[in-house]
Amino acid sequence: MSASLVGRLALTTEQPMLGAPLWVQMTITNNADQAVTIVNPEVGIPPADLKWRASNEAYQMAVLMSFGLLQISLKELAGAEVERQGAMPWVTPLLGKRTLPPQASMTLDFDLTELFAIHQAGRYDIQVRYGDDSVYADATLTCEIMPHRNVAGV
Repeated sequence: MSASLVGRLALTTEQPMLGAPLWVQMTITNNADQAVTIVNPEVGIPPADLKWRASNEAYQMAVLMSFGLLQISLKELAGAEVERQGAMPWVTPLLGKRTLPPQASMTLDFDLTELFAIHQAGRYDIQVRYGDDSVYADATLTCEIMPHRNVAGV
């Protein structure tokens, strides 16, 4: 973690279930007494000619990852890395900077199932780092993904 930014991860999906979206939110807070300039995570939406099939959030995450500004890893409880999936954007939008005043926060929302091939229920460790070499925040979270339920609820 850089000196002034603190990252926190939270699941925004109430009951994580295999085969269903698994939404995660990273909150980045400036705990310094002065403003911090960080890369703006808002990279827009995919251009129409890109024929992007995933969500706008997946596009944003893919662009940030392609620039090395966002690193997300997902590991099974035993430590094995979960395979990445998802399309890369193949476009290069301009990245801007954003000033984060003292005690202010910004958030990143993403669906892990658009980024990783999760094939089994169980406990997973999520690690996220956002920012560049000089200003960044990182956070970790352990989550439990329950087995998929059929229509009868079994």
